[in-house]
Amino acid sequence: MLPRTHPSTTARRRVLGEAGGLCTARTRNADGDVVVCTLDAGHYDPNDKPPFKDGKPGGWHKADASIWNDLGAACIPHAAL
Repeated sequence: MLPRTHPSTTARRRVLGEAGGLCTARTRNADGDVVVCTLDAGHYDPNDKPPFKDGKPGGWHKADASIWNDLGAACIPHAAL
């Protein structure tokens, strides 16, 4: 197997943001500003929906008051290259 195709190489992890330990998911807020997730890499679980009444993110992405999943039109998933 070629090193560049191996799923856990340092270069691939760096592209995905995993090497630094941070999620790289992004979205846009109502003002059009780009918002980047501030949680650790690997946290995302689309089935772990947040209980919006207290603002905890569940398994979704979060940055300050923004909580989102990877399915929105303005979202760039954490695994996007």
